[in-house]
Amino acid sequence: QRVVLVQEQSDSDWSDVEEQSLTKFSQDDSIPSYSFEGSEFSSLKTDYVTYPAPLYSSSPWCSYSWYSPNAPQKPQPPSWMSSTWNQTTSTGNYSDIPVEFTASTPLSAPRTSTGCCGHSSSPSLNDSWCTSHKQSSRRTFDFSQFGETVTNKETDVPLRQFDGGYIDTHCHLDMLYSKLAFQGTFARFRRLYDTTFSPEFQGCIADFCDPRTLMRDTWWEDLLKDDLVWGAFGCHPHFARYYTEAQERAILQALRHPKAVAFGEMGLDYSHKCTTDISKQHKVFERQLQLAVALKKPLVIHCRDADKDLLDIMRKIVPKDYKIHRHCFTDRYDVIEPFLEEFPNLMVGFTALLTYSSASAARDAARKIPIERIIVETDAPYFLPRQVPKSTCQYSHPGLALHTVKEISWLKHMKLSSVLAALRQNTSTIYGL
Repeated sequence: QRVVLVQEQSDSDWSDVEEQSLTKFSQDDSIPSYSFEGSEFSSLKTDYVTYPAPLYSSSPWCSYSWYSPNAPQKPQPPSWMSSTWNQTTSTGNYSDIPVEFTASTPLSAPRTSTGCCGHSSSPSLNDSWCTSHKQSSRRTFDFSQFGETVTNKETDVPLRQFDGGYIDTHCHLDMLYSKLAFQGTFARFRRLYDTTFSPEFQGCIADFCDPRTLMRDTWWEDLLKDDLVWGAFGCHPHFARYYTEAQERAILQALRHPKAVAFGEMGLDYSHKCTTDISKQHKVFERQLQLAVALKKPLVIHCRDADKDLLDIMRKIVPKDYKIHRHCFTDRYDVIEPFLEEFPNLMVGFTALLTYSSASAARDAARKIPIERIIVETDAPYFLPRQVPKSTCQYSHPGLALHTVKEISWLKHMKLSSVLAALRQNTSTIYGL
């Protein structure tokens, strides 16, 4: 049993510096064309990697045994996670979420308050992604530059002195591993590419947005066995045309996992790259919103060229004080402003797109949005930071989000320590991590 690999497309790389295309949806050029009928799967290649269970369960780096999907009793987390576990289970019992929902199940959701780059000799790695730096003791990137004292535009506190850190709130580990032909745990990934993981990295939320991959096996569970990986599950509008009751059940089953922290990404996409009929997008989006609200799961929202319709639908279904992550925002401030006003617990996710001067609209929005409403994400393997040469890394990964944090501090004329602390607090507020 091996990882299913894809043949990379030449136009799928979003790391080109200063390109106008950087302002577009980061996954557009990687969405494959499927032939899908009912609940059967196509034999065509997929951008998503399938991880057989033995791949991780036999790994010496995988010691998690506290979660079993067939366990007769509520799973208990390891001791390091006990406080978070107790807090989250008091508001939502992850292990007891019913999976009997079907497309015909009526759900009422009244709008009321509801409270990378070290060298490896492993033949499974794509060495073209990295240059060999691990043999030396220095880091590939000099993170000490973030501690320089420069009036107004730079932080004056060395980052290594911080007690806090950051969580990458949105990445696609399955797609990243597929692009790298990587086999192994996230802990092994961090060791192999430790030259680009700063000490402030505290984890990531892996997003699984093609529900067909959830139906094949339970490979995603192995990713969540790592202490620093959590999960979000939903159906991206690109895949909404294939949405079935069976896929919905697979999403709901995945959300029973104790480390499943959100529903999504979901949303609307009216760009020419999305071939899903708009009416189908609306139907699937509304259905997922209803399920998420019923389960009290935070929302991960994708939107492109559809903000008015998106807001109208959310106003009808989502409680005003609901926890929402507006993922990968790349547009103007006046586009996001109505969402900020309508949903006071909505957070706006920014990627390394901010590091490019050509992304003027997103950079201006980041300046104007209060720091209390911002979270950081990589959307890995997309949006390689401008500061990272492609000769060193071809793809973004969760360890590179610090570049975005630094850019936010520059745009807002704030100390990096203050920005880092605020972003971490915002992540805790919306995700409980």
